[in-house]
Amino acid sequence: MKLKGLSNRLYNITFHTHTVSGIVISFALYVIFFAGAFTLFKEEFYQWENPQARKPITEKIDYDELLATIKKNKPSFDLSEDITIRIPSKEEPRVQIYGHEIVPKGKPEIHYAATYFPITKTFSEEEKTTIGETLYRLHFFDQIPFIGRYLSGFVALFFAFAVVTGVMIHWRNIFSKFNGFSIKGTWKQIWTNSHTVFGLLGLPFQFMYAITGAYYMLSLLVLLPVVIVFYNGDQEKALKAIVAERAMDTNENSPLATKNQKITNILDNLKKSRPDVELHYVQIKNYNRVDGMMAAAVENSKTFAGDGSATFSLKDGKMVANYLPGSKTYAQSVLYGITRLHYATFGGLILKAIYFLLALFTGFVIISGILLWKEARNKKTYTDKQKRFHHQVTKTYLAICFGLFPAVAILFSAELSVPDSVKHVFWVRTAFFVSWLIFTIAGLFSKNEAKATQLYLFLGGLFSIIVPLINGFVTGDWIWVSLAKNSFYVAGTDLFWLIIGVLSLFLTLLMNKDNEKTNSKKEILKVKKQHISLEKM
Repeated sequence: MKLKGLSNRLYNITFHTHTVSGIVISFALYVIFFAGAFTLFKEEFYQWENPQARKPITEKIDYDELLATIKKNKPSFDLSEDITIRIPSKEEPRVQIYGHEIVPKGKPEIHYAATYFPITKTFSEEEKTTIGETLYRLHFFDQIPFIGRYLSGFVALFFAFAVVTGVMIHWRNIFSKFNGFSIKGTWKQIWTNSHTVFGLLGLPFQFMYAITGAYYMLSLLVLLPVVIVFYNGDQEKALKAIVAERAMDTNENSPLATKNQKITNILDNLKKSRPDVELHYVQIKNYNRVDGMMAAAVENSKTFAGDGSATFSLKDGKMVANYLPGSKTYAQSVLYGITRLHYATFGGLILKAIYFLLALFTGFVIISGILLWKEARNKKTYTDKQKRFHHQVTKTYLAICFGLFPAVAILFSAELSVPDSVKHVFWVRTAFFVSWLIFTIAGLFSKNEAKATQLYLFLGGLFSIIVPLINGFVTGDWIWVSLAKNSFYVAGTDLFWLIIGVLSLFLTLLMNKDNEKTNSKKEILKVKKQHISLEKM
């Protein structure tokens, strides 16, 4: 069955633009999806990377007391400036507090950050762990100064373009492509079938991520027309209509307060009135002044429309803005919906697992596209110099992409191996990025794509198996011990790496046997040819 497709001229234009846009962003897109896949479990990884957090919180937390303690230990902490408190969860039993320090007028602002560990009742002004944070920032290139986020936004935008043009190209033969799918034939046919079929299967997921990713990183450009048309260019007014935190109007010259309501009590009352949601984070303005305001963000991970927030006056504890689930406007629901759709925070671990598999699935589509690009140029119409260039580009792209796999495993191992007495986060991140660079360079010396794939599968499998071993030796929480303690996030992380490691080494063994069979066949053919040539003589 054939559908009506593009004209020949439009088909050729679309095909070439799809190819060019795809190959230009391919390796960057792979990094985004691979790192983003692990970012989905950022909170669940926290207990694995921080052994101190492997016990549940048993005592109630007084957030007003925490702020008072910070002020006592850090007199320059500004209680009148914006303060953000991240509420602890089952996955991450810690309190994160962000604010500012008091500085003279005209001086640049100084940010302040501290983490409170309820289990040990200790404060820390330094980052203690970095797995989730490193991969989270990598998936939008935040490590690249100034332009990293914008680069990732434009990559997402071009990815959306590549998805649309890909559908346009294959629309005419979309059904026959599925029915005729086969792993037989030339490598060009195999990669073409794989890229087309698997790309179309993951189409909704890929397009969703392309659009939401572009929105997040290029939101300034996306919202600009809306702000100009509907809000006369007043960006602050537009944000106040959508985000509860922006609706907190305060005056920096407001008098100091002595009888403000405690934020802990306000949060307790909110929790009693809405037991269906969990507190996520709190933003406070003018905490110690009479016009102090607080916005509390909540979420329900079981429903898609479960995100929301509410703004309260600290003077009397009354709600002044209601953006809670069930009370949001359409515009507010769209903004929260984009967040939940992108981070899969509305369906629990099952949905995250589906997202994770689809992200890796997309990685395969990207790799098959790179190999298809190379095989399509393995023709007589190209010179040997051009073919060598295409081969080198392919090896470089594959080295960057595949080298990330063992490097991520090293990131996990380094988290528990590097002692806290040194600059822990710095050395862990250094181990990750340096190992990724070394693996990338090693792949450039491989003879062909098959050898490179075999090398990275072996390295990835080896370092993956080391991850649960490191956890067992360093913390004593072997998989069976973690299961006995009901530390399911820790045990799940170890099991994941163990399964990935065994599977990768098994695939390496299969590839090695296939190579041996191929080499033996070549030797037999070579002997036969020599025998025939001798008979002719």
